Parts: sequence; structure tokens; C-alpha cells
Amino acid sequence: MQLPVISLKAKRNSLHPWIFNRMVRHPQKRPTPGTLVEVISKEGAFIGRGIYNHKSNIGIRLLTENVSEPLNQDFFLKKLEQAKSLRENILKIHTASNSYRLVHGEGDGLSGLIIDKYADVFVIEPYSAGYIGIIEWIAASLKSLYPGSRIIVRPDERTATKEGVDFSKVAKDYSVSDCIEIKENQLRMKVNLKTGHKTGFFLDQRENRLTLSQYCCDRDVLDCFCYTGGFAISAMLAGAKSAIGIDLDEKALETANENAQLNSVKAAFHHINVFDYLRTMNSKGEQVDVVILDPAKLAGCADEIKRAHRTYGDINRLGMQAVKPGGILLTCSCSGLISERDFLSILTRSAAEAGVVLQIFKISGASSDHPFSSIFPEGRYLKAVFARVFPYIKKE
Repeated sequence: MQLPVISLKAKRNSLHPWIFNRMVRHPQKRPTPGTLVEVISKEGAFIGRGIYNHKSNIGIRLLTENVSEPLNQDFFLKKLEQAKSLRENILKIHTASNSYRLVHGEGDGLSGLIIDKYADVFVIEPYSAGYIGIIEWIAASLKSLYPGSRIIVRPDERTATKEGVDFSKVAKDYSVSDCIEIKENQLRMKVNLKTGHKTGFFLDQRENRLTLSQYCCDRDVLDCFCYTGGFAISAMLAGAKSAIGIDLDEKALETANENAQLNSVKAAFHHINVFDYLRTMNSKGEQVDVVILDPAKLAGCADEIKRAHRTYGDINRLGMQAVKPGGILLTCSCSGLISERDFLSILTRSAAEAGVVLQIFKISGASSDHPFSSIFPEGRYLKAVFARVFPYIKKE
């Protein structure tokens, strides 16, 4: 297949798969957003093949720099085979869970594409217009690798705006039932594949849920921003004395209660603002053994970074004050624009303001089915910090 040729007007000095619009020499008759193209340097040398979009800030998403590798259905099948091999042959996630992230964008060599497996259903979340035209290749490859599987395409509205395209037709063409039950270690969860956050569930916290649960036996647990109850229910299954989950998403809390019943555990879920709840706890001097802080992304663009720093600081100060002396705090940030170094700096300030000292014993990230590439470090977005919390006693 002969691809349109797009040249660059600036020298490319890295292997990063994104080529920004300002570096692209756009032809007078511009290809449709999402067109597969061949990319050459301003001198005419081959650079790679990828997805072109003059309407996006990311002008080209490179998919291959191998001159002998065409972009066809076999290319995408091979990429999905490699992705499956990591999850099943190496990580062996399928032995404990029937759900995992199959494709993590650039980490799996498919820039702008997320595919999550929930039992026998695959949810495709395209972040690039390029996947509209080749969705049939992706779907056929999935069905070849996973016979009997069902496929949903679930685009994000913000992505459609940024990409300047309409994903509604492919979303309509690939649509199945709303809910499915999945298994994650000992946890069973109901997932809403149409209205749930992200693709329906936070698969990236799978390993952190298991790790945290191991510290919860005979302890009182508070799961802040609990969503559908993953941390709280995992804690109860591991022998926690009690678990409370709080969130402002009423539909998510309804599912959390259903999930508690599904796992035959008792957990209390409350529809209330986390900040208000923690302030009330602190004013009454109430504390628990384990606190989980897992807020939604607070910095989606550069303009939101300063506010995110303040919000992370406030919530962690309040959360630390709610932990009993020697108790455990798990605090997370899924904002990729907040580095691990910056997040640890925020926690240091919050601890000082809360009058506590953190004994950090583990720093984790997204589950291993969310790999990141050395040429795309932005793929490492989740920070999960496990710490014991001790009151700071100032010497006289």
C-alpha cells in the first residue's frame, strides 16, 4: 500500500514517537486527520511510518522506523501478539486474573491506542484519529488471538475534540452489553464498560490493591476516592476489621455496594466529599489504621500543575492526620505531569504541615501490564507511595 509522504521542516533529534505539528512541513492539500503516512526528513531520508493529523498538536505519531516494515493488518497483528506474549507468557497475569491491559499505547509500540481486556470483552480506547480507519484490522487481530472475544470501542470526548474527528460511528459499530464481572486475584468485581471511569475499571492498581491488602488484617481501613470499592473490598477479603469507602460518584458507590455483596464482605460506602470527611475526622481526633488516597488525575495539562500541587498537598496533609501512629498510608498520583520527585516533595511538605514523619517503605507504579518505553518515559504516570506514619515529637 502506497502511503502519502510527509516531510519534516526541522531536524529530528530524538527517537520519541511524537513529532509535533510545528516540525511538520504540511502539504498544501493536507491528508485527512488519521491518515497513515510515510515520513521523510527535510533532506528526503526515510524516518518512519505513522499517523498524520494536522489538526492535532501531535502532527505525526510514529509506529515504525523500519523501512522494510509496512503498516498493514499483519503489522498490527504482530504488535498485538507481542503485547499478549508479555502479559501471558512472561507476566502470566491470566493465571490469577482474567483482566489486564493488553495495549498500553507507546509502551507497546502503538502510539495513541489503549486496549483493556475484561474477561472475554476488549475495550478499545483510541487517542488518535488514525485508529478509526484501521479499527477493523485491530478487531480482526483481537478475534484471531482471542477466539470468541467481544469488542467495544469507547472513545473519549476530549480526544475527539483534540483530534478533530468524530468517533461515533466506530463506537456504534463496536458496542456490547454494559456490565461484566471480572476476576482479579481473590477479588470479583462488576465493571460498567460504558459509563465507568477510564475503560471501566482501574486495572493499573491491580498489584497495589494486592500489596495493600496484605497490610490490612485486623485493621480499620479508610479508602478515599474509592470508586467501585477495589481497595476496600480487597482489604476485607484479606481480613480487615472494617473498611469504609468514600467518593462523590453515586453510581460508582452503587456498584461498590454490589461488589461488596458479590465478594460476601461488609464494607460501608459513603457519598461525601473526601476533604470534608477527613476534616471532620481530624476535628474529632478520629484515626484509623490504614488510609488510601487515590484521587483522579489532577493535572491534565501544564496549566493545571500548580493547582494540582496544592490539591495533592492538602489531601495528603489531611490524610496523614487521619492515620494512627504507626499506621499505614498509601497515597497515589496518576497525573503524569507530576513527576515522582515532585510528588515525594509534596508529601514531605504535607508531612511537615501535618506534624508527622513518613517512613516510606515502598514506591510503586502502575501494574506490570502498563509497561513504558525508554523512548517514551511519559508512559510511567502512576506513583504509589506506601509509608508508615509517625507523629513528630519535637524535643524540648
